Amino acid sequence: MGLLRKAAGAASVGDTNVSALPAAISSLAEERPKSRAASGPSARLGLLKRSIRALAAAPAKRSAEAAVQLSRHPSAESSSESQLARDLVEESKALSDGVELPSLIFATLRKRLSLVKSALLLYDPVRLEYAPWASHGFDQTTLHRMRIPLGANETFNALANGDPLDLSNPEQRAAFQRFFSSREFALLERLILCPYIFEDTLVGVLLITEAHHPFASTAAFLSCLKDIAADVASLLQMSRGFLTKLSQARATHPPATPEEQVRRLLESGRTRGKKMLFLSLNLGAYIREVASGYPDLDLFRLREDVRSLLDAFLADLGVAIMLPAGSLLVCLQSAGRDDIPLFLHQLRYFLSSRFAAAPAQGNSSSIDVLKSRIWPDEGTDIRELISFLSS
Repeated sequence: MGLLRKAAGAASVGDTNVSALPAAISSLAEERPKSRAASGPSARLGLLKRSIRALAAAPAKRSAEAAVQLSRHPSAESSSESQLARDLVEESKALSDGVELPSLIFATLRKRLSLVKSALLLYDPVRLEYAPWASHGFDQTTLHRMRIPLGANETFNALANGDPLDLSNPEQRAAFQRFFSSREFALLERLILCPYIFEDTLVGVLLITEAHHPFASTAAFLSCLKDIAADVASLLQMSRGFLTKLSQARATHPPATPEEQVRRLLESGRTRGKKMLFLSLNLGAYIREVASGYPDLDLFRLREDVRSLLDAFLADLGVAIMLPAGSLLVCLQSAGRDDIPLFLHQLRYFLSSRFAAAPAQGNSSSIDVLKSRIWPDEGTDIRELISFLSS
């Protein structure tokens, strides 16, 4: 239980914390692990005294096609257990450093180990649960239910020991029934859970219910999973540590409506009396383009990651608020409509530095500004502002 509690950190369920984000962002450049490949050119973001320059320094990336090619090795059947484990570690280390790295690692494991039904669960510090960031073979009801909270049951807590668990006994699997659809659970004959632990913190869990693995026994399969777990956990932490800090900063306020969040922003010391540019932003096309190269990637979690990255980008400029229609309300301090093209250009540059499969920076169609409103020149009614930008 102590290990699982440590994973939660100081996070609590909530919404955007306007005051906490800049402090969280300022420390990220120092704490972000060094890339395994040579770094690309530093972003030169000139908009409104940017402080995210260090965050946008993009590591050298491989294309999604190259990542797929890495998994096309000789059949695992001809490899020994230890050799296959070493191969998998080296393949994982060769993948890009983008936000989608967990999905690439999962795809590599799935193909090389012939995982038929599996999911990579990562820790969500906002909801205090482990949820699928990448998956294959499960129905949508199962993916919706597969959110395992901290301390869910004694079996899940036992992952703190670092050993993969093989739940072949129906009584053992019963504790996990609520995380599957009725159909999926009725078909379950085995449930394997492999923990990924980094510095005494459970950063993720590989969940497997069906696999045509190349080993002579399940014990050999579990041994291979354990052999690669420490290295995979380190890679996951490298990819997720940045976003976890952002999510934890965003989770320090209780949930609030868009109207309450806008009022909180306007009443804060750093924005009181300033002119504000409000935009409704549609990132749907951008997210679909990123996801198109990674069929295992969970779209909901990808949207969450993009939202966290947008919070980082806006840390010194304003704030992003989710609107009921699914678009994002973006508030920019001391900005006008003439600043929108530069804002979009720099946002695309920043996102492309975090995603290996990001759309081209010059693709203006991938991020759309739906509507805009200048505060207070074009109205001072918050409720009417939210209604206008949401419609």
